[in-house]
Amino acid sequence: MTHQPRYSPFFREPLAADRTVVRAFGYWPKALCAGLVLAAASTMQAQMWIRESTVMPDSVTGGGMHDGEGGTLTFTNAIYGGLEYNDNATLSESGAGGLALRVGFATGIRYPVSRSNELKFDVSVERLTYLSGVDGTEDYNSLLPGSETTFTIYAGPVRVRNFLRAELTEDPVETPVVNNTSRFGRFNGYLGSQVDWDMNRVIWQLTGSVGRQFATESSNSQIDFWTYGLGLRAVFPLGPSTSCGVSVSEAITLYDLSIQNESETRTFGVFGQTALSRKIGLDAAVGIQTTNYDNSGSILDQDDYAGLYGSVGLSHQLQKNFSYSLRLRHDIDEGYGTNFYQITEITLTPKISSVYRWEIVVPLSWQWVDVSGPTGDSFTRAGIGVEARRPLGRKLDLSVGASRYEKFTDVPGAGYAQNRIYFSVRYNF
Repeated sequence: MTHQPRYSPFFREPLAADRTVVRAFGYWPKALCAGLVLAAASTMQAQMWIRESTVMPDSVTGGGMHDGEGGTLTFTNAIYGGLEYNDNATLSESGAGGLALRVGFATGIRYPVSRSNELKFDVSVERLTYLSGVDGTEDYNSLLPGSETTFTIYAGPVRVRNFLRAELTEDPVETPVVNNTSRFGRFNGYLGSQVDWDMNRVIWQLTGSVGRQFATESSNSQIDFWTYGLGLRAVFPLGPSTSCGVSVSEAITLYDLSIQNESETRTFGVFGQTALSRKIGLDAAVGIQTTNYDNSGSILDQDDYAGLYGSVGLSHQLQKNFSYSLRLRHDIDEGYGTNFYQITEITLTPKISSVYRWEIVVPLSWQWVDVSGPTGDSFTRAGIGVEARRPLGRKLDLSVGASRYEKFTDVPGAGYAQNRIYFSVRYNF
């Protein structure tokens, strides 16, 4: 497990659903999906579920039993710490910042109970404490994306993957529609199961989940909700590096308080992935989403959503020491004081390696956001960063970096610019 401190959450790719499985098998009419992969493009994460209630874990990696024998318990761990300066932790026009200490721990456990059962546990936690300036006595806790426990059961061509996934963030820069606050804490947890049935020429995937979100501050408890999701996918493997498929899903969201409007969401989409060459990968997904709100809350927003979602991604190993990834996505998320907001984002992430043992990553991002409702805002947000990583030994790594985020809006007092610089040392064991 090689977790990197998430100092630049703005550049984090959105959580997506399972990764599509691709297997080689005999003759199959590839023309069935070749046009779909090129015309509708598809994601490496296969179907990009729009609602968090339908975010699912990795999909099947092949039918039948797994290869591991039972009884071998393995651990991978890392601890890290460093200093960070943030000149605008409150995301305001005037800005209030300070120096902070960030420490974290990541662990991964793998235990193949038998040839038919496997247990996995991954968790990454962080704490950020301001030593000076804004919120000098407060701690910010994070449970990072990818933290989950899974128990997998294999039975011939069927795989059942039970999962518990959790995420906690209190950094307001994670949420585009939030500003003028130094804290916006949310916990999200999902409990569910995914059943994969490998029928050779098609893999059926049925997933159900129950989700819970709650705010870490009582003043934001209007965003506390339960959500229930059900998804069905048909995946057609076309070869060792190509697949496509069709997906449908439904989710309902029920809030604890009668402030936000409760909703029901349905999606229908297609997805696919392929390798254009040994060094170029292409993935995409596109679909239709409808979300109907019951207008039971006290907010003034009565807008429903009916439209497209989608994403397309390109990864390219241009030279031995230079690669980049490019992604464009259109997504919908729950609002805060409104029903929802639409976000269109383009990200470009070049990476240079083996420069005097340094690896350099330069993430670039631009977001266009439209908020629903009569008082909804439309704004853009840009980000640029650079991080350099270098091994200091067999188990020790150094990271240094900087980032800038800037929000552009016509709403008085809602724009901001934020700059961060940091360094971190990580020990793997």
